[in-house]
Amino acid sequence: MNKLHLKIGVSRYQQRGASLLVALIVLLVLTMVGVGSMNTAILELKMAGSMQQQNIALNRAEQTLLEAEQDIEAMIATAGDYDFATADDGYYIVTDDINVHSVDWTAEGLDSEKPVAAVNDVYVIEYLGVKPITGYSSKLSPEGAIIGGYAYTFRNTARSESGKGAVRIVQSMYVTLTKP
Repeated sequence: MNKLHLKIGVSRYQQRGASLLVALIVLLVLTMVGVGSMNTAILELKMAGSMQQQNIALNRAEQTLLEAEQDIEAMIATAGDYDFATADDGYYIVTDDINVHSVDWTAEGLDSEKPVAAVNDVYVIEYLGVKPITGYSSKLSPEGAIIGGYAYTFRNTARSESGKGAVRIVQSMYVTLTKP
C-alpha cells in the first residue's frame, strides 16, 4: 500500500539563509540611520563652532568701536584743532568717501591698543562735520533760552577677525558738542 505523505509547511532545509538575509537587511538599515545621525551631529557641531567664532569677532569689534570713541574723546581733550586731512592715518573726512568693505585694513586702520587684541582688530574714524541743532535748549542763559547750537559728528567703523576667519564690521555714530 502506498501511503500518501502530505507536506505541510516548508522543510527546514529550505529555510537556511532566509533569516540571515533579513538580519543583514535590518543591520544595513540601522547602519544607515546611525551614519545619518552622526553626520547631522557633526554638521550641528560645526554650525555651533561657527556661531561661537562670529560672536567672538562681534564682541571684539564692539570693544574696538569703544576704543575709537575713546580716541575721539582724547582728541577733543587736547588743545587745538585736529587735522583730518592727513592721508592713510585712520582718520577721514566725509569727502574722502571711504568704503569700509574695500578698505585695506592692514594699511589704513588704527590698530587696537587692547592687550588681548589681535592684529586684525582695527578701526577708522570719519569726521562728518558740524551739524546745526535746531530748536530750543532746556538750558537758560542770562538772555533766556538758548536757541540752536552745533554738534560735531563722527562715524566710527571697527573691524575684527577671529582666529578662524570670522569677520565682523560694526559702525557707530558719535556726536559731541565740543569741537575736535
